[in-house]
Amino acid sequence: MKLAQLTRTDHADLRIDPARAAASAATVHLVPLVADEIRTVARQFPVFLAKDGETGAFYPAALMGLEPHENLFWNGSTIDADVLPLNLLRLPFFVGGEGAEAVICIDTESPAIDPAGPCPIVTAEGSESDYFRSVQAILGRLVQGQEPTRRLVDLMLEHKVVREFKLDLAFHDGSTSLLTGLYGIDEVALGRARDGIADFADLMIMAAMCLSQDHVGALVRRRNARLAAQADWFTPGA
Repeated sequence: MKLAQLTRTDHADLRIDPARAAASAATVHLVPLVADEIRTVARQFPVFLAKDGETGAFYPAALMGLEPHENLFWNGSTIDADVLPLNLLRLPFFVGGEGAEAVICIDTESPAIDPAGPCPIVTAEGSESDYFRSVQAILGRLVQGQEPTRRLVDLMLEHKVVREFKLDLAFHDGSTSLLTGLYGIDEVALGRARDGIADFADLMIMAAMCLSQDHVGALVRRRNARLAAQADWFTPGA
């Protein structure tokens, strides 16, 4: 990945193929979320808290695979999901810097940059395209969501509803996987804390995260299906 600040001088002629942008997520197993998308994303994916490797701070994330560099929703050409996190929808664009100094950047090595791509950044008339406006809106939500997300995580920790999860899983081919470093909402603790959580919206987000843990079973089924497909491929005479 090579990021560059997006400018009209250097990038006005760029065209993007959003379908190819999805390929950037083919090996992503954990996608950071902001607070206002958690309830929607939790309908499809397990949502846990993970720790930033540098700061140790917790952040919410959608789990898409059962080991690093595995995305069980990637089918070879697209991500097979009804909803996608904002951090995937924004690709190949990023936000560089913070606050008033934040700028839009682009991954100049992204496979989504395609001279024949269907989505220009700038129209023939010189205005920003509808596609790029939608990207700006997504990036805006991500930036605006940073502080509410930190506040939500602090609230979870304050009310002691977070506990560590270790996913010790077994698959149909006899293989196993132990996924660590994930923290989720404890249902019993949330039940005790609910009267002390003043904002009902915060309570609903935590409840959605708690319920989303059931989607781990769907990830196991996807892994089993992938393993079975691989076994069929390598079976002589198949």
